[in-house]
Amino acid sequence: EGRAAEALRWFRARATDEQIWKEVSSMQLELSLSACESVGLREVARDRRLWGPVLVGCGVNLSMQLSGIDAVLYYSTKVLQDAGIALEWAQVYTVLISLVNVLVTIPAMMLMDKAGRKVIQSLGLGGMCMAYLIMTTALVTGQHLVAVGAMFGVVCCFAFGPGCIAWFIVAELTPVHARGFATTVGLGSNWLANFLVAFAFPHVLAALHAWTFGIFAVTTLLLTVFTLTCLPETQGRSVAEISDFFAPATARAVPTAAAAAVASCPSSPPLLPKLSRSDSWHSETSTAASTAVSAGLFTPLLSCE
Repeated sequence: EGRAAEALRWFRARATDEQIWKEVSSMQLELSLSACESVGLREVARDRRLWGPVLVGCGVNLSMQLSGIDAVLYYSTKVLQDAGIALEWAQVYTVLISLVNVLVTIPAMMLMDKAGRKVIQSLGLGGMCMAYLIMTTALVTGQHLVAVGAMFGVVCCFAFGPGCIAWFIVAELTPVHARGFATTVGLGSNWLANFLVAFAFPHVLAALHAWTFGIFAVTTLLLTVFTLTCLPETQGRSVAEISDFFAPATARAVPTAAAAAVASCPSSPPLLPKLSRSDSWHSETSTAASTAVSAGLFTPLLSCE
């Protein structure tokens, strides 16, 4: 544990001793759960602390595809041609759009740990909604250059938010023993939506023409509301704190027998790190761990058998 704390001090140069030991304690709690068997559909369906994060994770993954980014990347050349732009220039704009998608991801990764996942996701989807409104208006009124600029705006906002968050948010929302199931369901829904959007878009484009992207203005608006209301901030929060967000109000305080569920797991590491430091540090660690247990991370339902 001492080496883990020293490593965290190196990574978290500005963190206090209290924050360091609290994070070490959180890691020990994760290790305790990892000694349990992975859960399946039946166990997830019976515990709101598990199916809540799974559903929200699926929603975030669906937002990546239902935001319409595939329509922009896959069919941008055709859309630009239909808007009256010559084929040669339409192909140039398509290449530039893909390049922007890559470049904007770099600053997004740097800001993610500072601004927070929920903030990045909300700003990205909200920006896409505004860009889609501008694009639709420009396409309908024949302002081709404005439409191209708005298309670049859509890609920038996507790379800044939904394009980054969806790939790892499920792992941050769920405890380790349910992470495999949740990741499978979340990424599965992502690729299924990818197929459906790519398959349906040509038919929608043929029917609505210049009004097509108005649909994605509506979907990104709804997804922004979903993010603001349903997605908890995971940056800097422990699994216990995130689990408490999904717990019903009447179940936030679980009985002390819940802690025994972890102890029953075979070969599970000690719940609290036995650190050879001052008594005050050890007291802070114990307080952080007991708070995590009382937050409802461990329930008798999830005990090892």
